[in-house]
Amino acid sequence: MSERAALASAPVRGVRSIPDWVRHPASLATAGFLAIRGLGLLALAWSPERAGRPLIEVLGIWDGGWYVRIAEGGYADHLDLSAPTTDQSTGSLAFLPLYPMLLRFVSALTGLDTRWAGALVSLTAGAVAAAGVAILATEWAGRRVGVLAGLLWATGPMAVVGTLVYTEALFTALAVWTFLALRRHWWLGAGVLGAAAGLTRPTGIAVGVAVAAYGAWTVVQPSVPDRSVEPDGTERVRPAAMPRRTTALVLIAGVLALAGTPAFWLWVGLRSGRWDGWFAVQNAFWGSHFDGGASMLDLSRKVVLGESVPGVELMSLAVVGCLLGAVLLLALAARDRVWWPLLIYAAMSLVMVIGSAGYFSSKLRFLVPIFVLVFPLARWLGNRSRPAQ
Repeated sequence: MSERAALASAPVRGVRSIPDWVRHPASLATAGFLAIRGLGLLALAWSPERAGRPLIEVLGIWDGGWYVRIAEGGYADHLDLSAPTTDQSTGSLAFLPLYPMLLRFVSALTGLDTRWAGALVSLTAGAVAAAGVAILATEWAGRRVGVLAGLLWATGPMAVVGTLVYTEALFTALAVWTFLALRRHWWLGAGVLGAAAGLTRPTGIAVGVAVAAYGAWTVVQPSVPDRSVEPDGTERVRPAAMPRRTTALVLIAGVLALAGTPAFWLWVGLRSGRWDGWFAVQNAFWGSHFDGGASMLDLSRKVVLGESVPGVELMSLAVVGCLLGAVLLLALAARDRVWWPLLIYAAMSLVMVIGSAGYFSSKLRFLVPIFVLVFPLARWLGNRSRPAQ
């Protein structure tokens, strides 16, 4: 061995190796998310577009104001669809309860203003979500892809909601960790997390359907084979039945994961005095209802023909382009054999985004929780960045 080789192979005193947990994809993705969001906050703090408004006022705009009011004053006790869209009471019935409950709890625990509590919840949940995305992607395609997936999710269109008083970061964290629990057959954990996701955003239904579908598939699939020898000496192999206790846990998980959003719909119906109270509020205040994609088709036609509403041409083009890109990425995820419960969740969520009428500019934000869309892109980037052998 040459002197140079010997020196290179000799241990360096005083230098400790980096702990495994630091190099773990989840840790790297979390650090990346926090760094990206920290830079975003600095940019926002120095942005001239704040027009002298306090930073927290910007972080708590639009839907954030509704969540803050619910956290501080609760929900409306009546349904008045004749009220203007600026009404501060009836419209609250459109917003699911888990996020404002967390705002109230964190504010009471820390003494923070409710808006700052909301920003803290979103930032923390976003970091947890980035870690979960990295773990899921690592289990699918390796460490490099896992880190890239977490970072891509943190930098995607409208990922800024990870620091706003909005629900997307919390919902994504709950959805991601529901699927991590599901992959490990932690049935009760998956059910509870799925229910929590359903109490955060209505797309929690997609999480519940994926959990229930995977649970049903697990029950009907053969487990460890039961081998027996017949009197004539031939060996017969029968699929072993799943233990009854496990079957019960699977059933409970599916019911729990599906129950979150419908439970809130039922509560709003009882509170408002009409079974479709939640849907009525959504439509009356925001024009939000499922139209099978008719409104998006009309927007796409206007973009192609150059007939977009004056002043929002670029936004219209961005929305249509991102939704088309989302469909393509979902197709690539299916081709690349992403775990099928994730595909069910992503497909249902995308159908709900494309198929719903309402403020079209919000659709970019609605894509944030569909984290599966970054998987094929992360794999492509990972393959390109891998050194040639």
